[in-house]
Amino acid sequence: MKIKLRNLSYVAAIVSVLYASSGCNQATLLGTNLIPPGDLVNSQDSIVSNIITRNVSKYDSTIINNFNSYTHILGSITADPVFGKTHAFLFMQVGLPQSAFTFQGTNQTLDSVVLSLSYSGYTGDSTTPQTFNVYRMNEPGFKIDSNYAYNKVLGYNPGELLGTATVTPLSARDSVNVLGTMEAAQIRIKLSSAFGNLLLQQKSDGAFATDSSFRDFLKGFAIIPDTMAANHKNMLYVNMNSVNTKLTVFYKANGKDSTMRTAFGFSGSTSGHATTFLRNYNGSEAGNYINTNNPKGDSILFLQAAPGLFTKVTIPNLENFPNVIINSAELIITQITVGESDKNNIFIEPSSLTLRQYTNGDSTKVPIDAGSTTFYTAPKQIVTNFGGVMVAQYKFSLNHYMAQLIKKNETNNGFKLEGFSSLMMDVPRVKAGGGNHSQYSLKLRVIYTKP
Repeated sequence: MKIKLRNLSYVAAIVSVLYASSGCNQATLLGTNLIPPGDLVNSQDSIVSNIITRNVSKYDSTIINNFNSYTHILGSITADPVFGKTHAFLFMQVGLPQSAFTFQGTNQTLDSVVLSLSYSGYTGDSTTPQTFNVYRMNEPGFKIDSNYAYNKVLGYNPGELLGTATVTPLSARDSVNVLGTMEAAQIRIKLSSAFGNLLLQQKSDGAFATDSSFRDFLKGFAIIPDTMAANHKNMLYVNMNSVNTKLTVFYKANGKDSTMRTAFGFSGSTSGHATTFLRNYNGSEAGNYINTNNPKGDSILFLQAAPGLFTKVTIPNLENFPNVIINSAELIITQITVGESDKNNIFIEPSSLTLRQYTNGDSTKVPIDAGSTTFYTAPKQIVTNFGGVMVAQYKFSLNHYMAQLIKKNETNNGFKLEGFSSLMMDVPRVKAGGGNHSQYSLKLRVIYTKP
């Protein structure tokens, strides 16, 4: 641990001059809110350096991939030079309208069959298209009460393509007219007539007898994005637990021209659903900084919303910090960028970062400064870097942790730093300065008073 000190009595003497001459405001890299008002003379402002930061790629066993996590990410990012490629596949089931179901009328003839997914939004470029292919699943025992590994592609038959659709966020956001009724925004994928006719052939004492028999007949759908196109720059979000997530069969019966429809809906309590979420860092800038085990750490941090890259932060000998009164302590993370080539105008930074404290091995806990909250987050702030560029910055208060560490009531096993999203799987990302970055290093700033 190295500590650089600034005597705040000197700061007190010149602070008014600085503000008058330079027009400084709070949008500076270290900020002014840490300096206790009226106590500049007795306080020391210190920066703890030689912090070791390492980018880590590791399977995240805390991800819940099914159950009541109904908002799913879907699509493929292939044009991010900094963080590489991300692919999100969706697997889902629908259920019978009722037990012992039969289509209305007699002599049914198919108009069309459509799989629709309730649209919830997007991230990235609103104009870039995504192409989705729908296949029939063959995953054994696919069901709602199983937590599927997000890095496993569930079973489907690639030779049984049921339908294809190409959409953009702009085209998906509008409401749609279905047989004269306006429905909320949805992704609509027309499936093959062969599949629709197969549905019309099923009987109430066969595949349509119960949900169980129906799922023996139709285990589910796999919605697979095109992962090969080189210019995909967005992801879409869909809500499974919506009346607009369904399979709809449009047909005629009784020799009449009027079209009838039957919806096989998604059930939040019985329909299985899961996402396969794959990261590929090959050829990206981040790929040069992952799991390096460099004893000096990584100079650049690559932070993603889970599951993705996170940073292990180690502060050697912090437990030997002097026996002082902690006025304030902040861990400060600052974004770095080389400009447009980083594509930060397309791929957004996390709205917050999360911090967890390592306890033993890979086990972690929420730092004491989080209070009773489940997550300890630092919201994104916008600051001006030394080049006059507006960048993201995140600050975690560690006042209580430092005070307890000095009293030997806490341990110094390091921290886990990661992007935050309210979703189980997401793609916000930020490139930031590591512990040994020359200009924008990760810092622990401590203001204290000697007892």
